Amino acid sequence: MKIRIVTIACAATAAALLAACTAVYKNSDACEQLMRSKLAEKTSDTLKIGHTGAGIDGSRVVVEGSIEHVMTASEVAAASARAASGARAGRRVAASGVGAAPAVSQAASSVTASEADALARKPTKPKKLILAAAAECTFHGPTLDTFSWLAPAKLAAPSDPDASEADE
Repeated sequence: MKIRIVTIACAATAAALLAACTAVYKNSDACEQLMRSKLAEKTSDTLKIGHTGAGIDGSRVVVEGSIEHVMTASEVAAASARAASGARAGRRVAASGVGAAPAVSQAASSVTASEADALARKPTKPKKLILAAAAECTFHGPTLDTFSWLAPAKLAAPSDPDASEADE
């Protein structure tokens, strides 16, 4: 009779401990899925989860990963145009230094123009941009209380400008 009571008590304890442990995994999975759905609402970029950390009983969950953004050809062209204009401005400042000959200035501007033409003719292929991502979820039992982006800054920043002015 005593052996049965001990066996039943051990089985009940194991079941209670197992139920408490699964709450952490359920909350972690819920936070991961919420992070994926919130990102899908804003963009079609790919989210890769790297690490999930949960607090006591899964009351606070932090999900870390990376967002892979494939830059379109127009985004690549715009970025290279910005880089070329920055390089042109730097060369103009260097060429306009004290004692610079006008021929040097003309040569620098002609080289810059030919570089810009080469960039415009060069076919641009999509590039991958990888951004760090993190989100935090707080739970009260199995119920989600809050969700907030920690990174990247464009997602972590408040989207309503009136709300950010009210905080100031």
